[in-house]
Amino acid sequence: MIIPLLILALLQGLLEYLPVSSEGQILLVAANIYHFTPEFALSVIFWLHLGTAFTVIAFYRHDIFCPLVIQIRPPKEEIPTAEKESRKLFGPLFAFVVAGTIGTVIVALPLYFLLRSLVTVLLGSFVTLLVGILLIVTGIVLYFQPGVQGDLTLGGISLREAFVLGLLQGVAVLPGISRSGMTLTWLLIRGVRRDEALRLSLLLGVPAAFGVVAVDLIFGNVLLIVPLIPILLVLMVVAFIAGLGALAVFRYYALKLPWWIFCLTLGIIVVVLTVPLILIGGS
Repeated sequence: MIIPLLILALLQGLLEYLPVSSEGQILLVAANIYHFTPEFALSVIFWLHLGTAFTVIAFYRHDIFCPLVIQIRPPKEEIPTAEKESRKLFGPLFAFVVAGTIGTVIVALPLYFLLRSLVTVLLGSFVTLLVGILLIVTGIVLYFQPGVQGDLTLGGISLREAFVLGLLQGVAVLPGISRSGMTLTWLLIRGVRRDEALRLSLLLGVPAAFGVVAVDLIFGNVLLIVPLIPILLVLMVVAFIAGLGALAVFRYYALKLPWWIFCLTLGIIVVVLTVPLILIGGS
């Protein structure tokens, strides 16, 4: 079981920063190639997302930690101009993430319990069909990403808009719905500059990754997960390391390639292949 889990961790690191729903892709592989139960695969996926959340923290460490260092700097010590600017941006960024996270919790929490109830009663083929349908939805959403470059930055986004963005992010707890796809599309339609949209989308996803693991530890199958925590921690490290390389490379392509075609095509293929299995009574 270790080798398949390591492969899933690598996939998480490679796919998390592309708008293709890494959760959906990994669930398809876990359930249909390695024949993990959807319930077990979901818990593993949630922990893998925690690994790539640490990747985002490491990548944007200056946005997160520099302002905190400035806050505790001795009063008489001179603060460089660049760090002063970083300090000015930390307050709006913190408020943006908090407002977005509140919206995420409102939507994601009930959807988490719905998803958990579904994967415990549905056959694997029905879960696969669900992922295929939601990938089609993601493809449709990505299709509406504007091709024109906006010029807004964080300062142009209100807390109400951040809250709405969080609501959209919350839907992505469902496998097949791309979190980055939902948030990036909204930010780009809003007119946010592309590099800023990617940064905000990634940072907003960090609290969500920590939150879903906490919820899963409390309400998930604890007897299934707790014995595997040492292995899951190793998988998190693998996802973290793979994510560092992937984020450095793929962030240039996340908004430049027509990912809607990939999601739409894969979703249709999954649905077309799965429906006959369900009709003939396959699992």
